[in-house]
Amino acid sequence: MKKLIGVFVFIFLLNNLNSVLASELKDKVGVNEKLGNKIPLNIKFLDSNGKEVTLKDLINKPTVIDLAYYKCTGICTPLMTEVADVINKVDLTAGKDYNIITVSFNPDELPKDAAQKKAEMMNLVKSEIPNSAWRFLTGDSLSITELTKAIGFNYERDDNTFLHTGLLVFVSSDGKICRYLKPSFTDRGDFRILPFTFKMAIIEASKGEPLPVIEEVSRYCFSYEPKNESYVFNWFKISGVGVLVMLAGFFFFVVLKPKKK
Repeated sequence: MKKLIGVFVFIFLLNNLNSVLASELKDKVGVNEKLGNKIPLNIKFLDSNGKEVTLKDLINKPTVIDLAYYKCTGICTPLMTEVADVINKVDLTAGKDYNIITVSFNPDELPKDAAQKKAEMMNLVKSEIPNSAWRFLTGDSLSITELTKAIGFNYERDDNTFLHTGLLVFVSSDGKICRYLKPSFTDRGDFRILPFTFKMAIIEASKGEPLPVIEEVSRYCFSYEPKNESYVFNWFKISGVGVLVMLAGFFFFVVLKPKKK
């Protein structure tokens, strides 16, 4: 009996230790979501032309923020490549319905690095979009830290590389954080961003702004499921509407319909 109790105590302590270690790791490398918070729009960066800009200059519509660094040999370029692919597939227009901003969190990178990566990515975009639709920025350590802390994006530097996760952040035109999107992996190990999920996140970031009727219907019919980090059809809400319609019809035909003499 004592041995059995000892085993249970050991398992309990091990689980708690794992929880503590996972929490500490998340604080160092990972994402602490801050939905509803606003990012500071007065942060200054340099664009791919070396021009100083603030986030307020660039965020004038729903905007996707991609935190990466341009010389990354890991997940950054595959994630940007997938973003370019989504631009080609989604039935929203970059530069009109939304903007994209890729921000390097490596303070050693320069506008020329941003320009090189921008040219590489724009070559993958098949549709004609404005040059301002996808901006590539660099900045100093203070600006980078202010933005990443506001978003809750945690990473660690290891010599010339960084330990970090892949992440897209969707913000409204006033800088409010509306949705986090962590791309899933395919069986081949590639990144995958579902165009529908991307579109719904853009619609989430468009709340409070005029939307086409079809987008309003989509926003009503689908809801975000944090557990699976995806949008699912809201059967409960739609079935509720169906029941109300049936009751209204029943009331009309039984109560309001004129009776035959």
